[in-house]
Amino acid sequence: MKDNEASSTAFTVAQGLLFAAKTSKYSALVDEQVISVSRQILQGSEQGRHRLKQLESWWFCKLAKVRERLLLPGISLHYVLRKRHIEQLTLKALSEGVTQVVVLGAGFDSLCWRLQQTFVDVNFIEIDHPATQSQKVKALEEDSFDSSNMHFLAVDFGRQQLKTALSEFRGFCPEKRTLFICEGVLMYLNQQDVDTVFESIRALTGSGTQFIFSTLEPRESAKNTVPKLLYRHLEKLGEPVVWDIDSSQMQTYLQKHQCQLHSIAGGAELVEQQIKEQLNQKMYQGEYFVHCSF
Repeated sequence: MKDNEASSTAFTVAQGLLFAAKTSKYSALVDEQVISVSRQILQGSEQGRHRLKQLESWWFCKLAKVRERLLLPGISLHYVLRKRHIEQLTLKALSEGVTQVVVLGAGFDSLCWRLQQTFVDVNFIEIDHPATQSQKVKALEEDSFDSSNMHFLAVDFGRQQLKTALSEFRGFCPEKRTLFICEGVLMYLNQQDVDTVFESIRALTGSGTQFIFSTLEPRESAKNTVPKLLYRHLEKLGEPVVWDIDSSQMQTYLQKHQCQLHSIAGGAELVEQQIKEQLNQKMYQGEYFVHCSF
């Protein structure tokens, strides 16, 4: 990722959600508000408008379906399922007394922006790279309703530490019961930086803090069907995959950080949770989601 450009992955995920909403048999799984906010964010930049225009093209959608089948089967539906999984875990945490939600590397995700309208007593904070966040904030500024419980903090994790940046941020309340979310980010950090994220979270809000994050099965694992071509493509984009860990080793890893594992959900589990009928398409495997607490 270039310093002055928004994350390509952020654009791809937002476009993927809208693509699934338009073309998938399971389009009903994409909430109308998710569609609306995602379109609003993409409409706020030249590249985003280009992505929206692509979705209006019949030939683009046809080609995208073929490309998806060949490279990463079911990836657009996977975006939908993982967003729903995280939202369900978040809503459960809020029902159990969490009063602060901090999203690390939020990209163009709409979760906090949607929830802060309903949960007005909850503090929501999104942290992301300045180039990505500035495009999102600019697009969302068009809304006129009160968003005093919604905060944005620009952080370059390659140059700044989470602990320092967040502890100095006036919008952050260390005394609140907090849920941290880190979707599709940790795999782009090295082992030391991932460890630092865990150490920072513990230092910031302490025992009882919840953490939802995703990572990848090792690329050589039979549980990972991501093609080598995609790894090379991400490297060319400047967003190479650096950290992965076998899901069978996750509990041991979490114990080193004094964390309790609550759940692990891979692609198969996401399908089982969200789709009640027989799945009629192939789904890639590799990314999985972890819910734990300190």
